[in-house]
Amino acid sequence: MMRRRLECLALYVGLPAVLAFLPAWIERRWDVRLDAWVVPTLLLASAIAYIALRRTGLLARGELARLRVASHDWAEMLARFVLSAILLTWLLSQFRPDWLFAFPRHNPRFWALVCVAYPLVSVLPQGILYRALFEKRYAACVPPAFSLVFGALLFSWAHVVFRNPWACAFTFVGGLFFLSSYRRTGSLLFSCIEHALYGDFLFTVGWGSFFYEGTQAAMRAVAP
Repeated sequence: MMRRRLECLALYVGLPAVLAFLPAWIERRWDVRLDAWVVPTLLLASAIAYIALRRTGLLARGELARLRVASHDWAEMLARFVLSAILLTWLLSQFRPDWLFAFPRHNPRFWALVCVAYPLVSVLPQGILYRALFEKRYAACVPPAFSLVFGALLFSWAHVVFRNPWACAFTFVGGLFFLSSYRRTGSLLFSCIEHALYGDFLFTVGWGSFFYEGTQAAMRAVAP
């Protein structure tokens, strides 16, 4: 168990800290941008996690594509998403009304590319790391009553690479939603669909500037 706890800390705490703070130090010292490290590292880590899960038998063949989910689970997930979308839209209208739907209005091709690419290069790898791997190997490292919150905290900490509190706050709530959906349904694909809905919505409505450097640059250009 101690080995697993050390692995958990290294993967979920240490690696995001390195990605967040080492590039920032290098950027200040040599005036270069290293944001490109994040996605390749995520893809590599998730690939290694997937191979390890398959080789140890913790992830069954075809489990990533399984979507046998009850209708009431779909209804609960979609109702929660609609209510969250309404709340987030209202919050942005109070916080930065000039950002509302600025991304798709001013750069529709890039927006469409982000919405298509995000589920593939970000959501699925995060699902493997922060739901499948966490649930099957590391959730037992903490008391069961705390494991959902612990998983959400680790998911939130992963977004420290964006260096703003909004990203961490939003993803803590998202972590609670996505991990609970995975636990309730046993479907990683279902939780990834939910994750993709929220992510693409955030990019569309205007909150995406806190989550993706390219989107942030685009938002600055259209909504200074």
